[in-house]
Formats: sequence, C-alpha cells, structure tokens
Amino acid sequence: MKQYKALAFDVGGTVFDWQTPIRAAVQDRADEMGVTMDTRAFAFDWRTRMFVLLAKMRDGDIPWMNVDGIHRLALDEMNPNYPDLKFTSDDLDELNMVWHRLPVWPDFPDAIARLRDKYTCIILTVLSWAIAVDCSRMSNVHWDGILSCELLGKYKPHPQVYQDAGRLLGIETGDVMMVAAHAADLSGAKAAGLGTAYVMPKLDEPDLPGFTPGPLSDFEVVAKDFTELADILCDG
Repeated sequence: MKQYKALAFDVGGTVFDWQTPIRAAVQDRADEMGVTMDTRAFAFDWRTRMFVLLAKMRDGDIPWMNVDGIHRLALDEMNPNYPDLKFTSDDLDELNMVWHRLPVWPDFPDAIARLRDKYTCIILTVLSWAIAVDCSRMSNVHWDGILSCELLGKYKPHPQVYQDAGRLLGIETGDVMMVAAHAADLSGAKAAGLGTAYVMPKLDEPDLPGFTPGPLSDFEVVAKDFTELADILCDG
C-alpha cells in the first residue's frame, strides 16, 4: 500500500455516534408526553432530510447555510409529522443542540493517538465547524486540524472539497487518505484522487442522498474497527 502523509476523517457516524444521543433525547420527550415513539425512525428521518436539504443547497434551491441551520430546517419540516411530541420552536432549538454533544466511539481515542504518531490527522466533514469542535472537545479527542465544508465554500461530494484537504495541508491530493464508515463518501474521495480507508459502521446508517456508493472492493483498506485500522496503517 502507498505511504500516505495525512488522514482525513469523516466524523458523523464514522467517529461520532450521532444516533444514540438523538434517540435518547427523542425518547425522553416521548416519555414526557406519555407516547410511544420509534426513535430510530425519527433519527433516520432527520439525518436523511438533512442530506436532501444539503443537496438542494448545493443546487442553489435554498440559501447557503451551515449544517446547524440545515438540521434546524429539517426539524421544521418534520415537526408536523410528530404532533404527539408537541415540540415548540424553543424545544426544537434545544433538540438541535444534541448534535454538539455526540460521543466518539469507544475504540477511537486510542486509535487516533497511534495514528497521529505517524500521520497528520484532520477532520473533513459536512457537519458544522462548531459541531466538530464541540464533540471533539467533549471526548478529549485531539486533531491536527478541522475542516468543515461550511468553510470551504462547497460541500461533499464535490471533488474540490476532498482536494482542499491536501491543498490546505500543502501536500499532494494523492498523499491524503480519506477515512469513513460511508462507502458513498469514500467513492467521492476516490474520484477526487484521494486514498480510501473504510471502517465498518458501528450502527446501521441511512443512505446518503446525493452520494453514490461503490463496492468495498474499491477501497484500499477495509477495517472492522478503529483498532484494526491503526494496526493496518501503523504496523502493516
């Protein structure tokens, strides 16, 4: 395998567990209202709507905003479908902040410490810069840099986003490997000239509208978890 200089990590679902805290917050609300709730369906609906709105924004159909704004807009769209939860606008604002309190997967802190001994490790995410900062800080995870698409002027899967990782680090695009638990994200990275490492997702993920996944055989590295990823990239 080629020797890379930098690793660019997707974080939503790959590094940060977005499902558990969102489902817990919705379950708390359902318990408060005394109703039965399919929290998984709610979480998947929210995540999918975010990517649908993201695609509309890329196409110029809605104004430019970061993903905090898109998440909030998605909640406004969803709210009429969940009348029993009786969310007010303030309630939705509070729920939206759950995205700033996502934990990392338990095997990640040790793995990133090992990987940073050999590689420059950065975040490359569609999530807002504030989400990336807040969630990393909450779990005491350290990076060499954080790139949010909101700062790059374009969103994944535009090739420029992936190529900006190398450009801003002062290295060649081909010296960067993208790490993600989403095949569709890695397919976009590969098409843009990056190396690719797939980490098996800890939980089922909804399909990402606007992204086209390739088969796992397309990717240079396929790891069952972050420990195995560090073993392959540091010791292999």
